[in-house]
Amino acid sequence: MSSEEAAPGTARFHHIIPGLIPEIESLTEALRGWADRHGIPARMINSIVLMLDELLTNVVMHGYGDDDSGEIEVTVLATTNGLEVIIRDSATTFDPFSIAEPDTTLDVDERDIGGLGVHFVRKMADSFAYRRDGDINEVRFSKSFPS
Repeated sequence: MSSEEAAPGTARFHHIIPGLIPEIESLTEALRGWADRHGIPARMINSIVLMLDELLTNVVMHGYGDDDSGEIEVTVLATTNGLEVIIRDSATTFDPFSIAEPDTTLDVDERDIGGLGVHFVRKMADSFAYRRDGDINEVRFSKSFPS
């Protein structure tokens, strides 16, 4: 399910997908089409898609696990300054700020497994936040348009 709305200076992408890995690609294809229609630079949307792919994969694999009945809601808001992304799901509680940042100075063989995706989003996004709203995880991140 998806919808688009436009207001002066803003555009909105909204999509709900089943919490399954193959669905992530259909969402990112729809997002790329929306971005193209709204004149959002390809480089900008490529960054958003990379971050979304990492975060949505984590929701599916670690949040829902074997539960294939979950859904993920993604909203992207285009403003005059950039893009804001909101991901909502009813998977198990996971606060991405509860994990320590990986030590990237260590050799690959010495590093703990996991945590690099969240680290990647922390470094790439201009803002990154998490909150639990009742039974819902909500992750927000933003990326500013290049000046």
